[in-house]
Amino acid sequence: MVQPIPSTKGITLHQMEVFEAVARHGSYTKAAEELYLTQPTVSIQVKQLSKTIGLPLFEMVGKKLYLTKAGDALLTTCRQVLAQLSSLDNTLAAFQELKQGRIKVATVESGKTALVQQLKPFMDRYPGLDISIRIGNHRELLDRLQQNEDDIYLFNLPPALNGVEVLSCMDVPLHIVSHRQHPLTEQAIVTPQQLAQESWILSEPGSANRQLLEEFLAAQAITVGRRLELSSIEAIKASIRAGLGIAVLPASSLSQADLATDLAILPVAEFSLRKQWHVAYLKGKYLSPGAVLFLDHVLKQL
Repeated sequence: MVQPIPSTKGITLHQMEVFEAVARHGSYTKAAEELYLTQPTVSIQVKQLSKTIGLPLFEMVGKKLYLTKAGDALLTTCRQVLAQLSSLDNTLAAFQELKQGRIKVATVESGKTALVQQLKPFMDRYPGLDISIRIGNHRELLDRLQQNEDDIYLFNLPPALNGVEVLSCMDVPLHIVSHRQHPLTEQAIVTPQQLAQESWILSEPGSANRQLLEEFLAAQAITVGRRLELSSIEAIKASIRAGLGIAVLPASSLSQADLATDLAILPVAEFSLRKQWHVAYLKGKYLSPGAVLFLDHVLKQL
């Protein structure tokens, strides 16, 4: 009598799960308990699987159950298939999460305008995702980053911390800004030396705007005299409008309405500073699928 050729056609996922449990426990009874099945049901599934393949999968020696060579080969494949299906389950669950979820983003105050401008296209594409934006100064963001309080952080100075992934994104020009009625706005070119006579409105110490301005002034051998320090871009713009001085501001913080009404960019010779923005998050941090999409969006758009 010709023996049938062994074949895996007709094997079901349920049979594979039952067989793997029996092989792992070395017991029909324990496999049945794990799978919430009766022992006869488990036995029938294994027998049907053995019949489908055309080879015995287990052999009983004394009172102990052992895999045959065919059973051992099948077990390896079953575990691979079940692991791949489990991975697929996780992937599909991640896709499902995009229907709802919350993304926590933190940025320094000067980055909120550029960030907010990119929210609408992202939220239109993923309407089920909620985005929370926390605004603070550089030190506050460093503290939040170390405490793992948010998903993604937007810095204008790269955080000098261990265990942090930092990626460069947008490159924004800086401008020296005054009130539109300031006498220097009437000049075609403003020399750096003329700036030494002005009252300055400075951002907080340690900020990128402040650091880049101080480097520029030092290179020009200019010492700033009168100064007002503020930590908010909006407060700085309000102070310029009030005639309290001039300031360095990123182009992203100046709206068309600002420049059409009461603010003006001074044409300062040899002033071409640009500020590099950086996205940061803790290394090894699990980013939800929504957070990964938002990070990719920021890196591509900003």
